[in-house]
Amino acid sequence: MKTSILKQIACGFAALALASCANNWLDTEPSNGVDASTAITTDEELSNAYVGMYQIFKGSSSYYDYYGARMWYYGDVRGEDIQTEANGSRSTSLYSFTYRTAADAPSLWGTPYRVIRRASRVIEAAESGNLSGDQEWINQMAAEARVLRALAHFDLVRIYGMTYTADNGASLGVPIVTTALEVQATPGRNTVAEVYDFVIDELNKAINSSALDTEITTGYVNEWTAKAFLARVLLTKGDNSSAFKYAEDIINNGPYELWSNEEYAKAWDKTNPAHIKEPIFEIVMTSTNDWVDREGIANLYNESGYADMIMTKKFLELMSEDMEDCRWGVMLAPQVGDYISRYGTDKVFLNKYLAMNTFNSLPVIRLSEIYLIAAEAAAKNNDATNAAKYLTAIVQRANPNAPAIAQGEATVNRISKERRKELVGEGHRLFDAVRNNETIVRYSSEADKGYHISLNAEAQSFDRTFFKVLLPIPQAELDVNPVLAGQQNPGY
Repeated sequence: MKTSILKQIACGFAALALASCANNWLDTEPSNGVDASTAITTDEELSNAYVGMYQIFKGSSSYYDYYGARMWYYGDVRGEDIQTEANGSRSTSLYSFTYRTAADAPSLWGTPYRVIRRASRVIEAAESGNLSGDQEWINQMAAEARVLRALAHFDLVRIYGMTYTADNGASLGVPIVTTALEVQATPGRNTVAEVYDFVIDELNKAINSSALDTEITTGYVNEWTAKAFLARVLLTKGDNSSAFKYAEDIINNGPYELWSNEEYAKAWDKTNPAHIKEPIFEIVMTSTNDWVDREGIANLYNESGYADMIMTKKFLELMSEDMEDCRWGVMLAPQVGDYISRYGTDKVFLNKYLAMNTFNSLPVIRLSEIYLIAAEAAAKNNDATNAAKYLTAIVQRANPNAPAIAQGEATVNRISKERRKELVGEGHRLFDAVRNNETIVRYSSEADKGYHISLNAEAQSFDRTFFKVLLPIPQAELDVNPVLAGQQNPGY
């Protein structure tokens, strides 16, 4: 089967790990160490590039500015449910909005574009007609590369471009890149709408290619991965009918199951037999070759690690609406004296990613999110029956004794609250708030400050009109690309 071929080849070239990269996304160093002007001409070179694509997506101790760590906490620390534990932590700047210019702002630019570059190399080689190997396997690698290339563009446009629902995608997004650019290239920003069109087209091409596996392929993209990301993209765009169609297809026909109430807390551990049920796509860590070292997301959340982030008092109050909710099982009270003195028995530490030394897998998209996409898309389409049905599935998995959600209660606001509970720590909150035009309120007075560090007024409460909701294009890119220099986000 294609899956077994994939695993054999991937294992064979796993030792290649990460190829070196220059400091900006315009560099021409290719994913397999061959000069960019030299085409990939052998199956071995293509497989090397394929492995390199997944490796840079995972990240390393040098490249943790994407799914190695920063993408996980970016959307959460900019919301109201996760906060920096103390000033000076790695997440402080994103949390407190204290940066002022493109030169001192955090960046999530470089590694996503490295993923795009490596994926493009795989696609170009696979579609060149110059390779003589197993065409089925070549087509599969190209289709997987399209999905990762689409995801990277989508993540970039959400971070650097206004949410689609604010102006129907008319504002500037990010440059669409489909090849390894020459160092002198100076591409400009495409509109948000153009980026969304590209992402949706890429995902549809991958799905319609019939080259992707339809069985569970842990750690690798399959057809259901492409459909799941497409559902996420379409919901964010506001195409609710299409988002619902893909979400319901995955729920009804995919090989995945929701973790049960009894399984939930322990199923996050990849060694638990139930773990495989729910992740539609996850980053698999098998050894230190895959590891982002102490900069990884697990260590940032772990009390015994950097303890960089905790859950806010406001979020704990939200969870306290139901003390029998199984999701309390992935929250831990402090065990160390200093933290005990600050938080007592409050379960402020998130334990979805477990301790740093377990090499645990990191689910990028789960079936639970698909249920919530289906519920929200249905609610926005005035389909109260399905909105209540899919929301109830998540609510009653959390607590089987909870009452079913009535059709009149299955509102977008109620679904948004459930997304906060279910997806906390998985990087969604800011993106959810801006696409639904919600106001994020950390605190409004000293009385309800909770555990928050002192924040400037602009960071205490804001909505999508706050210019710092978008990151600035990094100064390093402006310095080498005069076109981008004239297209900086407003306010910087």
